[in-house]
Amino acid sequence: MSLKKQTFSALIWTFLDTVFTKGITLLASILLARTLGPDDFGIIGMITIFIAVGTTLADSGLASSLIRSLEADDKDYSTVFITNVGISLVIYLILFSTAPFIAGFYNQEVLTDVVRVYGLSFVISALSAVQLAIHTRNMQFKKLMRYNLPANLIGVVTGIAMAYSDFGVWSIVGMYLTTQSVNSALLWFFSDWKPSWYFSAEKLKKHFDFGNKLMLSGILNAVFDNIYSVLIGKYFSVRQLGFYDRAKVFNNYPVTILTTIISKVTYPLLSNIQEEKERISRTYKQILQFTFFVTAPLMIGLAAAAEPLVELLLGKEWLTSAFFFKVLCFSSMLYPIHAFNINVLKVYGRSDLFLKLEILKKIIILIGVLISFSFGIYALLWTSVVTSFLSLLVNTYYSSDMIHYKTLQQLKDMLPTFVYALLSGTAVAVMLYLLCDFSVILKLFLSGITGIIVYFVLNKLFANPAYIYTEQLLKNRFLR
Repeated sequence: MSLKKQTFSALIWTFLDTVFTKGITLLASILLARTLGPDDFGIIGMITIFIAVGTTLADSGLASSLIRSLEADDKDYSTVFITNVGISLVIYLILFSTAPFIAGFYNQEVLTDVVRVYGLSFVISALSAVQLAIHTRNMQFKKLMRYNLPANLIGVVTGIAMAYSDFGVWSIVGMYLTTQSVNSALLWFFSDWKPSWYFSAEKLKKHFDFGNKLMLSGILNAVFDNIYSVLIGKYFSVRQLGFYDRAKVFNNYPVTILTTIISKVTYPLLSNIQEEKERISRTYKQILQFTFFVTAPLMIGLAAAAEPLVELLLGKEWLTSAFFFKVLCFSSMLYPIHAFNINVLKVYGRSDLFLKLEILKKIIILIGVLISFSFGIYALLWTSVVTSFLSLLVNTYYSSDMIHYKTLQQLKDMLPTFVYALLSGTAVAVMLYLLCDFSVILKLFLSGITGIIVYFVLNKLFANPAYIYTEQLLKNRFLR
């Protein structure tokens, strides 16, 4: 299969996999939120930082090194497998031992047991990390969908059954661990590769030299992505954290779907054409325009419709989370672009720059948090919008030189799309105001249709290049 056909196939199957699996978990999140209370989700929100850091440490950036390596063989795979499993066991033992201190920090006794059980996810994920990397490296996304879909279905059924049986917060833990376990089991059973006891310190050093900087930057990401959860859980209340956690999770669905598709497909794609400067520059610009053309109106439209959307999906009990959701939509709008720029650095093996940029971005976030924290939870959240834009400037600093597509030019190319998306979001807000006496479903439907019409009319009327390219892409069914 040619690279062109292989990439298109990968894009389609990654899209289907991400949409279906995320759709299943979205439905589960809605049902769980209607059964459980904000406090239950707040408990889980308190430990996400520890789970995220532990997961990053367990991987150590080795999987990314395998994906980009053009000459990885069975010895590389076994070395990374043994390392990942060993590290994950050590991390779990550390987390198991420190669980009482985590519970004491938040003054929530139940966290001791929750942390100890939830932490098993490190070991479960490590057992199939290499198989997952091999599938990704070979762009076998159709197979991954066959594993992810049943795993998510079984996990969701388990979680919902536990919730309706009054297991409370353990319903969320059960859903996650079941999904992880089934997915790992399927990867093991159907993968052509099986680990041996071969271990090479030389091969580990090769992969770790690349992966260690990704690991450090991943730890920084894990800490700072969850810093708001820690502050809200510690200094405000577990209930407020529950509202924030649900807003963040629902905000992450559209963002994660787009980012996962773009990252999974473009990383191996760009790795294959990394020596062709002109081609990689052209491909980058096309994907940037297409991604932002989809992301901007979606996130702004969701922000405009936050209140009725939360009321419809979760119920009036959760309306407090609507404001959190609205702000997070603006702060995450650029996230797929962040991820794509980072992929450029990974493709060229510049994990050293990757780490430097992550440190700089975290300093920006830390300054923003320190300035806004004393002004309350709302000021704290609005700071994330500012830091997201500043982080984009940081992310494009090096990658723009590598692909000969300057930061200023990228912003200019995105500006028309942003303006039209903002105007369409305004149209949504106006329609919701005018239809205030209508049912929630009808308000959302009519305002959504209005926003879509306004967006496409403006893009067509003013011949937005991103719109023209997207139209061509849909007609040709592939990136040229």
